[in-house]
Amino acid sequence: MTFEIRPLETADVPTVLPFLRAHHPYRVLTGEAVRWRMEHPTPHATDVPLVAVDADGRIGGFVRSLLTRPRGRDPHGLTFLTTVAEHHRGGGLASLLLTASEKALVERGARTLRTEAADEAVQAGGPALRELALAHGYEAEDTHHILGLDLSLLPPAPEPPAGVELRPFSDYADDPGTVYELDRSASADEPGAAPGVGFMSLKDWIAGPWKHPLSDPDLSLVFLHEGTPAGITCYASDGRTRMESSMTGTLREFRGRGLAGYAKHTALLRARERGFTHATTGNHENNAPMLAINTRLGYSLLGRETGYVKPVG
Repeated sequence: MTFEIRPLETADVPTVLPFLRAHHPYRVLTGEAVRWRMEHPTPHATDVPLVAVDADGRIGGFVRSLLTRPRGRDPHGLTFLTTVAEHHRGGGLASLLLTASEKALVERGARTLRTEAADEAVQAGGPALRELALAHGYEAEDTHHILGLDLSLLPPAPEPPAGVELRPFSDYADDPGTVYELDRSASADEPGAAPGVGFMSLKDWIAGPWKHPLSDPDLSLVFLHEGTPAGITCYASDGRTRMESSMTGTLREFRGRGLAGYAKHTALLRARERGFTHATTGNHENNAPMLAINTRLGYSLLGRETGYVKPVG
């Protein structure tokens, strides 16, 4: 079957969204978020979502290409959310989408290419996508554990650590810089961060993560120790039943006090009170402290997602 690969259009979103949800069930995805990203380009990056359309105008696949231009470093490209309709798997469409994504990224200046593939349990077509990455010359770079939690099984609230105070992000609506500095500092030590990617400016952070429609400022928390901001736990949600952890980090001088685990537990309890039923998160396989916290919270392993890399040329 012949396909045309073209950029995603706003009118495609109602068709593509259930497609994406079915193939990436652990991710929190909404139509509002997809449209928002199309209307709000990622700072210092080029976002190129593509769809494969057959001769009858039906969408058979989707892929997102993101070219990032870190200041002072070579641009690099990421191909992700590769999605192929079940009846088109094995027919070469996934390879066609990956090739189209690579072409779009290289034409825009990418010097390094990355892609990702997960186990079948968390990404439909996962094993085939792993084989495809290797066939295209990629090498495995790192692996993340994808974890899930039925919030009805969340353990009872623990005793708070001494000196801890929790405040939702919504309390910082007039002072996002406090949250930004915590995010920037804590992210510097996060395992599995893409090499060569410096943290974004405050302006870009406010325009991006802070204002993203999936960001949940009532579930996301700043935790303080004796009045001093010590770390954050951040969540995206669909506003109804599903939530996803996007970042939890503690400043170095406050680690080892149980603050992050307590903050995450509290956020999950608040989510359950609001009617949320399921939570997911991802941790680099080398992030033993956070994996241990999530195990204590009751998260279980859904599968693994591997990142792959290759140089251009």
